[in-house]
Amino acid sequence: MKTAWQRWQGILVTGLVLATSSLRAGEIAQELSDSYLQQVKDGKLVVITEDITGKPWPRVRVYRRIAAKPEEVAAVFTNYPGATKYIPNLLKSEVSKQVTPCVAEVDYGVDIPILPDEYYTARNSLTMKDGVYRIDWKLLRATQTKDSEGCLRIEPYGEESLICYRNLVTPGSVMAPLLRGKAIEQMRQTVTAIAKEVESQKQDEPAKLAKEVEALRAALASGS
Repeated sequence: MKTAWQRWQGILVTGLVLATSSLRAGEIAQELSDSYLQQVKDGKLVVITEDITGKPWPRVRVYRRIAAKPEEVAAVFTNYPGATKYIPNLLKSEVSKQVTPCVAEVDYGVDIPILPDEYYTARNSLTMKDGVYRIDWKLLRATQTKDSEGCLRIEPYGEESLICYRNLVTPGSVMAPLLRGKAIEQMRQTVTAIAKEVESQKQDEPAKLAKEVEALRAALASGS
């Protein structure tokens, strides 16, 4: 017969197992090895590159934990005009066409080292299912870039969020191989900047964040 302490120990162990399982339940967490997941838990950035045949730049995935709810992260990211205030080297971010409440064509300008600045238009599409937010983008036109596609996935991670920023860019310049490292670093800086902006707004500008969340909910309620 178990003592009261033994029963209490069993409850504690079960609770810890369930808590750990809930943290690992999401698809993003399951993509990561135990080592990478621990780095994410520690607040570090995890960058994974995948070389693609015929492409000068790899497909890049960047993972990070953010101390905010998924809808708050999605709300800040989809406030496209506000991106120039916190994304490094971003010269322009303007919605040129609102296709639907959840789909926008956005004109971007990026400061490129060595080469002329790049200006391009991407179609960004917002979706949400079971509390997981996703913004997909696809290049429509650009001054130099041949192709670009990627997405930002945001899922619950305990009381916070776990994100995966994925991007594959096909540059048009013959000097592109020389800028491979710069391109990967730009993605690292972008994800870091997104996380810092969300956490900063949550702490210092709650009213602004609330308006962005309200706009996000309205867009999703109106349909894709």
